[in-house]
Amino acid sequence: MLGPVSTAGAASRAVAASDYWPMFGHDPLHSGVSSDTAIGASTAPGLAKRWSQPLGTASDQPSPAVAYNAALKETIVYYVTYTGVVSAFNASTGTLVWRRSVTPDVFSSPAVYGNTVYFGNNDGNLEALDAATGAVQCTFTVPVMPPAKKPGRIFSSPVVGSVDGTGPTVFFGDAGVSSPTEAQNAGHMWAITGVGNTAGSCKEKWAYDAWANKGTNGTMTGVWDEPALAQDSSGTWAVVFGTSNPDGAVYALNAVTGARLWRFQTVQTGTDQDVGAGPTISAPGGNGFADGVVYIDGKDGVEYALNLLTGTQIWSYTLGAGSTNSLAVSEAALSGNTLVVGFAGSVFAFNATTGAVIWHAKPGGTIQASPAISGGPGNQVLFVGDLTDHEYGYSLASGAQIFSAATTGEIQDSSAVAVGTLYFASGGTLYAYSPPD
Repeated sequence: MLGPVSTAGAASRAVAASDYWPMFGHDPLHSGVSSDTAIGASTAPGLAKRWSQPLGTASDQPSPAVAYNAALKETIVYYVTYTGVVSAFNASTGTLVWRRSVTPDVFSSPAVYGNTVYFGNNDGNLEALDAATGAVQCTFTVPVMPPAKKPGRIFSSPVVGSVDGTGPTVFFGDAGVSSPTEAQNAGHMWAITGVGNTAGSCKEKWAYDAWANKGTNGTMTGVWDEPALAQDSSGTWAVVFGTSNPDGAVYALNAVTGARLWRFQTVQTGTDQDVGAGPTISAPGGNGFADGVVYIDGKDGVEYALNLLTGTQIWSYTLGAGSTNSLAVSEAALSGNTLVVGFAGSVFAFNATTGAVIWHAKPGGTIQASPAISGGPGNQVLFVGDLTDHEYGYSLASGAQIFSAATTGEIQDSSAVAVGTLYFASGGTLYAYSPPD
């Protein structure tokens, strides 16, 4: 159902596209870095709550997306709750622009591309909503794959890009069908046409499930994490992601055809060693690596740096003991030559070239959220929330804690920084913090 339409468009401002946060990880490479300079290490200590708004339910695992909408002439913050309440707020004032209820069981964070908001749910539906009104533009439902009796679950947050000249393509994974033993957990990586594609909207382009290890009955491995999209040094568009147990590997597929480019096997220290955190990609030529780098971690407790073109390991670092719980779902953020990632109760900052630890901080609670970075050169701050109801800010240069905000619930979603404001959700509330006027 649509909510009231805001008339506060004049309060918003159109800014450079790089100042928005339109999808999980900020951009298709999942850099986790905003070019916003209003919030940096020097201003973070003075951040104050600008506004807060109830989300309709108390679940907050998906992360917010922030994008300028040309039709509304407003910058909008989009949020989807686990129970399927989709809200669009004016980014400056917090005024509700529209609200719609969709199929529940949503873990997938929204991705905004053009005038469309994309996200998935556990019933296997990839939804495409009009970003200005909330109206359904199209829906893709994952086909039922025998012996499963229903579609696979979409936990994966979509990444959207134009890779073949036909218009937008949406990439996401499904984790297969749930059962007491996950014996029918056969998942896929999907590429479907986005709204406005010349081949139509929400149409299957390809699906991939040629996992190296599908389990003893061949129906287990799937995809939990959010894929990244990048062009490698050969000019090929690649979609990169990790797989669940028993495969526990990193894959790169040709984004146009779905053909496998490479596979990297992570360390398997137990029976449940998913690669549940999405990749962060350094484009070819960055930090002295001609082919580019993929940074990724999983339940084996290891952060890997892999060659984007070949999948060959460059370096690795053991963050902690391998785990069977969700201590390794924090996706890294990469700013220049500094890579930051959360694991269990720690935040690590690495030299992205060598893997050497620059600093190590312990916020006080378990971290499942992915870090977000903003600020100008030499003045950057990273934000991350934990499960003890706090959002923290750290100096990227030193690791010193310079910001803390107490909330009313666990913070599992990742933050977004855009248009001079920090956005995050906790306990069924969306918060916006910014420097004083």
